Amino acid sequence: MAESDTITRNAKSNLAFTLMDLPEEKRVHMAQFYAFCRLIDDIVDEPGMTSDARHAALTRWEQVITCAVEPTHGIEEEVHSLVTSLQLDTAPMLELIHGCRSDIDPVQPATRQDLLNYAYKVAACVGITSATVMGASDAARDYAMALGYALQLVNIMRDVAEDCRKYGRFYLPLDDMALFGVTHEDIREQRYNYRMRQLLAYEAALAEKFFCEAEELYQQLSVEDRNCLIPAQAMSLIYHTILEKMQADEYRVFERRYSVGNFRKLWFLLRARFETVSMPSLPTISEWGFFKNNKTE
Repeated sequence: MAESDTITRNAKSNLAFTLMDLPEEKRVHMAQFYAFCRLIDDIVDEPGMTSDARHAALTRWEQVITCAVEPTHGIEEEVHSLVTSLQLDTAPMLELIHGCRSDIDPVQPATRQDLLNYAYKVAACVGITSATVMGASDAARDYAMALGYALQLVNIMRDVAEDCRKYGRFYLPLDDMALFGVTHEDIREQRYNYRMRQLLAYEAALAEKFFCEAEELYQQLSVEDRNCLIPAQAMSLIYHTILEKMQADEYRVFERRYSVGNFRKLWFLLRARFETVSMPSLPTISEWGFFKNNKTE
């Protein structure tokens, strides 16, 4: 079994689950790309490494994907082969590494635009490359970016306590926290109150905006591109459901981790496959005009 396949299977992630829909060759390629993303994330998050060692490991991966060094046997060789055989644009992959590198010595985003700049690197760029690997055309780029933003915002909301407790990271923008009177101590002490609920509802509105944008862009794509992007659309359904769960539960992120069971994931994958992907709970993009008028929103 290829090392990338082992990494993907062991991860048991939402994305890994949705890859079962792909033809074998594309599934292998996506497993290779997912393994690359997983390893980059682990370099930054796994305990036991010094800061210098983390930076050196990330630099090594930069050299692998740009063909600056000879890859070692195993996952490096697989990722190198993926990049060269598909002639991938490595810029998004390098942006991912740069974004993850910033988490070694994290700086909290001051504004929403700062947060989106970070989300572009660690999520939107993943979406851009994933769309290419899955066989979609360049027309899918905007869809992939919008969906990447939406998924990352849901992750940040869901994992706000874990990010603080395990890594000492705060991803909610300072400006937004100040707007609702939420402090770092509130998050460290996991204080569930009205101010925290309002802050998370504010971030949820931004996530909803990107889900809406992604859905509209998806429906404008060709049938061929939509067929390639079924795993991505299933991810949209899964993560939007996680968002809805948080909303219905009034964002009790300090008490539980929100998720979707495998049976429902399978249903979403089938739903995406058979083109029944309309999401009536999402507003139209015109209803989010106030976001368009403020780039930081």
